Amino acid sequence: MAAVNDKFENKWTEEELNILKEHYISKGSKYIAELTNRSRRSVMKKAAKLGLRIPPVWNEDELLFLKRNYKKKGSQYVAKKLGKSPDAVMLKAAKLGIKFDGIRPWGPWEDNYLRRHYNDRKKASIARTLKRTIPSVVGRAKILKLKAQRAELWSEKERNILRELYPDRKNSIAEICNILKRTRQAVLLQAQYLGVSRPVHDHEWTRKEKNYLAKFYDKKTYKEIAKDLGLTQSAVSHQVNRMGLKQREPGRLWTEEEKEFIRQNYKKMPSREIARRLNRSIDAIINSAGPLGISAGRPRPWNEEDKEYIKKKYGQIPLEEIASVLGRSPLAVYAAAIKLKLTRQRKTRSKKEAAALPLE
Repeated sequence: MAAVNDKFENKWTEEELNILKEHYISKGSKYIAELTNRSRRSVMKKAAKLGLRIPPVWNEDELLFLKRNYKKKGSQYVAKKLGKSPDAVMLKAAKLGIKFDGIRPWGPWEDNYLRRHYNDRKKASIARTLKRTIPSVVGRAKILKLKAQRAELWSEKERNILRELYPDRKNSIAEICNILKRTRQAVLLQAQYLGVSRPVHDHEWTRKEKNYLAKFYDKKTYKEIAKDLGLTQSAVSHQVNRMGLKQREPGRLWTEEEKEFIRQNYKKMPSREIARRLNRSIDAIINSAGPLGISAGRPRPWNEEDKEYIKKKYGQIPLEEIASVLGRSPLAVYAAAIKLKLTRQRKTRSKKEAAALPLE
């Protein structure tokens, strides 16, 4: 359905294209979609046409963790530990040829349930009942050679109603769907087939709205103004440009002390903590790291001194403490310890020590 919706979206303006080019690689499609009031699919499609590509976000430590744990513990465990989505983990595992040993086979009762309800229930409902994913349900249906029931053909009467209602934006897509008893995707596809379109611009700014915008554009955020006027952030941003209103004052300049603080602590201290100490936003900290030459890129190699420290302290002090001393993440320390074939020694108690422990 998203692919169909994209064909009915407005053309990209010059300002939206600039936003896409400036922030897509650093902040991703979700951020751009919220800012421009577009779907993530539309944003990613436009980025692909412009040759914008987000670099791989899997570093060596994460790949090692994936290889060691995916086969036995699955995508949910790995995703939670690495802060990624299960889909991203499964996709990466598939590319690496790693299979999860704990995949639950389909039982006879599940196949029978799927045969009975594949055409009269939504896939999401079936997936919830069987406690499986929607792709798993669809894949099993293909194996069982089940086909979804085809919708009824459009009558000439329905097409005439669509021709009459669709071009008028006073009639929402939801209302048209309700009148025709059709899904949103079916309505959009049929409108495209009939060559019926809707006006691109559906809101005319009133004098009252323009006066409000002129009064508050430099005092409130575009998000707040959009909420007050019942519009989108993108609509507010475009109107500010059309009215030629003065751009907001740029943020305060970075001092040398602040730059030095970031250089010393960027990879040792969470960005949130740095932002709090410098009274800046988290985005400001992350964006400043690139020009300072300290942005998170390829992991830095381990030197012999760091390796010796790990050999000496691993299993003796907490993992977090080692990470703090070396300026690394606990996951990076754990991965390095595995490469060095180190194990944590459990402290065993004698019978006398065990007997002396207080009973709970």
